Amino acid sequence: MQQIYYEMSVLAKAIHFKNLSAAALHVGLSQPQLSRIIARIEDDLKIVLLDRSAKRKSGWTPVAFQLSEIFEKSIRRLETELQGISNNQVVGELHIGTLEGLSDFALNTTRLCFEEVGVKKITLDIFDLNELEANFMSGNLDLIFTSKSPGRQKFKYLAELGFQKLEEINSSKDFAVLSTFEYGRANKKELESFPHLFVSNSLSIRRGWLEKNGGTGHLPTEAKRGRAKDAEPVLLIGSELLNPVLWTNITSALDV
Repeated sequence: MQQIYYEMSVLAKAIHFKNLSAAALHVGLSQPQLSRIIARIEDDLKIVLLDRSAKRKSGWTPVAFQLSEIFEKSIRRLETELQGISNNQVVGELHIGTLEGLSDFALNTTRLCFEEVGVKKITLDIFDLNELEANFMSGNLDLIFTSKSPGRQKFKYLAELGFQKLEEINSSKDFAVLSTFEYGRANKKELESFPHLFVSNSLSIRRGWLEKNGGTGHLPTEAKRGRAKDAEPVLLIGSELLNPVLWTNITSALDV
């Protein structure tokens, strides 16, 4: 049997949604990618995970639920054993992802992780919202700073740090200025009224365009502590595999 740990971790997330198409919306993968992952597990283990007899949407088989439960129990046992080893050890490395507009929160947390938590190495990367969710759900990030919780599942490690408002800019009707996430969610008919569409995953580039050339779009204000009406939350979310002691130390350092 080939090593299929990653594929099993994807199945464990996907199984919480009623079928393949619903799962693909929440695990950070396209439906064809998810379908190939499920097919590989089926081929390696010689089992059937999807009931493909339905004409429109395939559903999970009882074996799929059993396999997912076995995998999750194994992961919990591993977490418990690793926690016992690492509780008193210095954390070697963290990989943090953030939205560009929340970089100040991410930088402050990085400093606290160095100074108060004792982390040795931290990699901090900026993503647009789609990339951030995909990388987090795929297990590539330990912590993320975001304004939206990925998917619909409840996360064990989640803290609300503050808020951020979106400022509407209407300096010109010549350009619609959007992030890649906004463009993917936009009403395409409404965009037809603009002669030009400017799309970028970089907040600084969009801000620079609006300042120099004008346009219609939204820019986030500076993120602040506390809560405010009609504002987006600033969320810190940790991976399910994050050491619980580390999460407690980080949130204590942030005073949340």
